[in-house]
Order: sequence, then C-alpha cells, then structure tokens
Amino acid sequence: MDRAAIAIIAERRHLENPSIREAHGAFEDAGYSVEVVVPGGERLFEIPDEPPPWEAALSRGRDLTGLAFLAATAALGVLAINTPHSIELVRNKVAMQAVLLQHGLPMPRTWFAARPEVFRRVAHEQFPLVVKPYDGDGARGLWLLSRPEDADRLPQLGDDRSIYLAQTHLETDGFDLKLYGIGSRIWAVRKPSPVRFPGPGPAEMRATDGAQMVTLDPQLRDIALTCGRACGLDLWGVDVAMTPSGPVVIEVNDFPTYSAVPQAGALIAEHVLGRLNIEAVLGSAGRDKALSVIRTPQ
Repeated sequence: MDRAAIAIIAERRHLENPSIREAHGAFEDAGYSVEVVVPGGERLFEIPDEPPPWEAALSRGRDLTGLAFLAATAALGVLAINTPHSIELVRNKVAMQAVLLQHGLPMPRTWFAARPEVFRRVAHEQFPLVVKPYDGDGARGLWLLSRPEDADRLPQLGDDRSIYLAQTHLETDGFDLKLYGIGSRIWAVRKPSPVRFPGPGPAEMRATDGAQMVTLDPQLRDIALTCGRACGLDLWGVDVAMTPSGPVVIEVNDFPTYSAVPQAGALIAEHVLGRLNIEAVLGSAGRDKALSVIRTPQ
C-alpha cells in the first residue's frame, strides 16, 4: 500500500530554511511520503481535473504559479496550509490592514496611491512616512519621506497594477519584534532591524543576526492570536513595533521563517497532522453533526 503523501510547495530559495527541512523530516517520521514542488517561471503546470495524491499541501513563497497551483489543488479538496484565501488576504496589504483595524488592533495610519507624488497631500504633521510597494517582498523597496516634498523623489511604479503604501513612521529602539504563530502556539522573537534610514530616501539594508526568544506577555499573545484568527492563518508571523505608547502591528505574513523558534518544523508537522485528524473525524461523522457535538456546552 502506498503511503499517504504531503506536498510542500516552496520556492528554491526557501528549501534550506530550517523549518521546511525539519517539517519534511517530521512528516516522513510520521509515515508520510513528501513531495516537494518547486515553482518557477520555467515550469509548466496543468490545471488538474482530479485531486493530486496528497492529504495536505503547504505553501512557502510568493511565486504566483506556486500559489495558483495551491489554489487549484485546494479547490479539489486537498487541505491547504495556509488556505489560498488567507494567503491572498495578507498579501493584499490594503485588505489586511482593514481587517486588522476591524478587529481593534493597534495599527499605524496608512494611505495608498498609484502615483508617488500623491503622498504630498498627506497632512504635514503625519510625516515622516515609510513608503513601500504594495506587492513588496520583505523590506525591499522601503523609502522614508521626511516631508511632503520628498514624495517627488519616489520612483514611479512601472506596473499599472502596482500601488504604494505609506505608513506613519514609528520610533523604536532599533530592534524588530516578531510574533510567530503555529495553530494556538505563539512565540515572541526580538532581533536587530535589518533596515536603516540614514535620511530621506531608500532604506539601507544590512545583514543581522542575534535573534532571541523573549517573554511573551498576555497583550502580545492576544495580538498574535487575533491577527492569525482574523486572517484565517494556520502559520503566520506578525511584525510589531514596540513604541513608547505600546505595541503597534505593522503587518501580518503567511508562513514566516520562525527564526529562533525551537523545533518549529516539527511543530508545523504536528499541527498539520492534527488538522488532518480533525478533517477525518469531521468527514466520517458528518461535518454538521460533528461540529454540533464540538460546540455543545458541557
């Protein structure tokens, strides 16, 4: 009998990520075969008319062909971690901000525009602003605008479908705080910021190390869980600025690196297998009946 299979859809640059490699091994230790799908511009995908032989599929990366393939397999009944809908939500930074604000999370004021000179219209007292492409990857493309006139220095976006986001600049101590979530488990990691603004203009990027786990207080745990549940994510990270007035959420990301989180890959695998068990119970008992039992007060 063939073993049950799990798919990992990951860009080549992520294949050596410790959490990916550890999850791969943990799935195999649990008796699953693992198929690694590496999307890319040179790969041809055919839209399947029946589900691939996978119990679940995990997606790590921003390649559109990989995300499209995940969406196609999920539409045919494969358990997707994270779901295509939740990935699309957090990649759409405008929608993500609106959802998080709806859930009462502390957020910086944010504007968006297709043409950079439009940011001149933001009130002077709101500056400085940090500006980034709507579809930016990580910290690439960040700019600092100290005053409205600096908006004229921003490069025009070549793609008519692209827009810029601008957020009020938040003063921190030079460190980033990342909240990581896997299911209901939450961790807080502090690390030096890789971004530096020497003045108005593009950010300078620098290599950093020294990520450290820090104490997770109830407020940060609540922020992390609210972000994950609001966006419908199984695996997520939250960028938080620790300001003098308290934590502020910058953005939420799907399937982060889990830097400094011990055995993150094994915990990812444990969560996925737990989800599969729940799906099996719901399927055998009848979803509506099973959910009514789960929700019945004791």
